[in-house]
Amino acid sequence: MKKIVSYSLLIVLSATLFSCSKEQIVNDEVEENNGPTVTVTCNFAQPDTKLAINDANGKTTWEEGDKISIHGKYFNKSVTVTLAAENIKNEGKTASFTVTLPEKPYGLGANDSEKEANPDGYYAVYPASAAIADDASNHGYWYCAFGDTNQPLMASYYNSTKQEFTFFNLCGILSFVVSGDYDGYEFEGMNGETVGYGHYTVKIVTNEQNFNYSSHTTDPLALLSGSVVSDGLTPNLLYFPNGASFSEGFKLILKKGSTRVKQLVYPNAITIARNKYRPMGNITTRLGDFVAPPATDHYNTSSISVAMATSLDGTATANCYIVPAAGSYKFRAVQGNDTSAKLTTIASVGVLWETYNTSDSISEKDIIAAVDYEYQDGETPYVVFSTPGTLKNGNALIYAKDDHDDIIWSWHIWIPKVAVTNADYSSFIGGNMMNMNLGALEEVPATGSATIESLGLLYQWGRKDPFVGAASWAKYPTKASVAGTSWVKSEGKVSVAASIKHPGVLYIDSAHDDNHDWNSSSSSSLWGSGKTIYDPCPVGYKVPTNTGSMWTKSDTGWNLDLENHVWEYTSLNVRIPLAGYVECYSGSLYGNGGGEAHAYIWSASHHDAERGECMYIRTSKSEGSRYYNAYRGKANAGSVRCITE
Repeated sequence: MKKIVSYSLLIVLSATLFSCSKEQIVNDEVEENNGPTVTVTCNFAQPDTKLAINDANGKTTWEEGDKISIHGKYFNKSVTVTLAAENIKNEGKTASFTVTLPEKPYGLGANDSEKEANPDGYYAVYPASAAIADDASNHGYWYCAFGDTNQPLMASYYNSTKQEFTFFNLCGILSFVVSGDYDGYEFEGMNGETVGYGHYTVKIVTNEQNFNYSSHTTDPLALLSGSVVSDGLTPNLLYFPNGASFSEGFKLILKKGSTRVKQLVYPNAITIARNKYRPMGNITTRLGDFVAPPATDHYNTSSISVAMATSLDGTATANCYIVPAAGSYKFRAVQGNDTSAKLTTIASVGVLWETYNTSDSISEKDIIAAVDYEYQDGETPYVVFSTPGTLKNGNALIYAKDDHDDIIWSWHIWIPKVAVTNADYSSFIGGNMMNMNLGALEEVPATGSATIESLGLLYQWGRKDPFVGAASWAKYPTKASVAGTSWVKSEGKVSVAASIKHPGVLYIDSAHDDNHDWNSSSSSSLWGSGKTIYDPCPVGYKVPTNTGSMWTKSDTGWNLDLENHVWEYTSLNVRIPLAGYVECYSGSLYGNGGGEAHAYIWSASHHDAERGECMYIRTSKSEGSRYYNAYRGKANAGSVRCITE
């Protein structure tokens, strides 16, 4: 097993060239690397990083084959350097190589404030295999980005004054030694805590002792798994992002193939901080037989048969499922479209709200008659539900809670009156577009007026859970009636984790402008060019990015029909309802009638950290009409028109 780095690393630029054997791999065209050619010396420095493992050597060093990735303005023009034996000096504490740096760093040559914030601009990560692009544009910004936190992650930035890269360890480590016939492990917190991320970014600043974890970090994981060396001698290393905390301990399960054989239950609270190494020693004598928890059935006594229920996720999972007819249905209890992120800590399930999308009175169980779940350890957890015998059209939100009564995930159940179909509008919206807004119960007709039931649901940018929309045509329309808990507004920004825990709360920022996010650590990757775990669209669909003529600023081709509550692209027979939106600073449902009309159609693209890109219509008696691509605060709640993946 590969040793971990036990000291912080300095890459120092030397004044004299050092002739060495090296491999330099450029991830894009070599001629586009227009940075300087320099000789780089890599040193171990103290006192920041001392992750020593008590093996025969007592420390770790640079090794032949270690790979370091360096990026400047763009991630996809990074350079990967592979250390050869002759590069490594001073018993592995230093390594020198010559490298041509990538394209001019982001911020250099820009305005003075950017130069002051980021005078150097080059960033490096170890191991290079963990590096990924931080956003769809491949801009480097001031980030080191990783695709897997269960590795010895290190990040750095180039300090031109000191002529060095300074590497910092980003993870803490838990290790164990074991004897027996095992080849794999699973690790999870007793309360389903986050153990890692599928996308992890660190923002590096010019003070080498001051760096922070970026809001771009996404895709939290509740389970770690990997291979095991069970020779009784080799430390098995588990890496955790900074501050991983397990309030009631953790469970470590040892496997042979796919069979869970033994387990270690650690019942005490533990935190694993960055730069800390916590050895558990040899755990062989502390192992007990693996015991599968009993099947669970906590929500109701409906006894819905999982075996007989119709699967809604045969090919993929999502945060939204379409129900076509009365009956019993099931879907895998995972985080969005990540089938590996199983929700194994469910203690109960329920229905947060149900609606007909209108002002009509609705009672509990009108849309979802019963909901349950089933999970036996080692199997896939399922949510299962049934409709009334006579299907009623509407929307509902099913939640799953843990044994602390906290919501850990929720899913939108959509029961439209007409089939959800799509047609090729690639030039218009960038893909095959749905025939209705997400959550709508019917299409806007080819002629005549849109209906309240065609408006659909509303979404804050980057959130997976919907909010009910308008039930009237007015400057300040009423909300659709619900059974259960309607959405409420709350002042103040929150984390993504808090938004998941409170899917019925719309978070606002009362400062009176359009440049506000609901997220306390603004992220531009909650939605993306590929479908993410927070994408609100059903299986096979995603939120569109801003490609196609719909997202241009030109008014050409558009027609506003205020009387019939639609805006239309006549040549393509596209009619989109004036659904209104929720203001990011007031939390008021606003503007789909009464002489004014507003509507957003969100894209998955972003302008900056706090603003997402949308197709926006705005009209009033005083200003006429405008329709264009716009940047609006992510705390606004607007419509979504899904396209096929």
